[in-house]
Amino acid sequence: MVRFVPIAILLGALGCGSGSAGGSFNGVVRGQPMKPADAISSPARVSLGPISADVGGVVLTDVPGVCGRVTANSEPKNGKALVLFLADFNRQTLTATAPAGPGTFDVVNPNAPGIPPLHAAVVTFGVNDAACEQIAAQSAVATSGAVKITSISGGAYSGTYTVGFETGEVVSGDFHATSCPGLATYLSTPTHSCGG
Repeated sequence: MVRFVPIAILLGALGCGSGSAGGSFNGVVRGQPMKPADAISSPARVSLGPISADVGGVVLTDVPGVCGRVTANSEPKNGKALVLFLADFNRQTLTATAPAGPGTFDVVNPNAPGIPPLHAAVVTFGVNDAACEQIAAQSAVATSGAVKITSISGGAYSGTYTVGFETGEVVSGDFHATSCPGLATYLSTPTHSCGG
């Protein structure tokens, strides 16, 4: 379903952050609500289909203590996550870099052709089961909306979002992520253990 951002990798990102991080999630995706318990972030290099891109990765999840889990390369069981990949896009060199500062990042559908906007966001919502497998019928890719970054400090991202999914559902909220350098390593590692 998601050619450019495998949900399994995104769900693996479910695990980073401290108890002081978090945010809100208003609405449902494929009928699934989420009560955020943690939020983590880090600049990272990710594979988006045939290309690699440097992004600011943000994970808002219902799994507490997720940074320790992803740092240990362990994907949490039975988790939900809203995953945001944010990038400044250079149209001359066709390269992406992690955001240089606050701004509004327009959601792009990673499955659609075209050149991204100068500030682009790829957003997915994923649900996994007790075996850490993605539940496709409960997961989706955002195709519209925007993410507004209000603060970036030492790998910690804060902001708001209003995004529309391929299902027609719209969710909104905010995030206050703690920096989790282990997220970058996790996102660049193709396999993960299935944790608690």
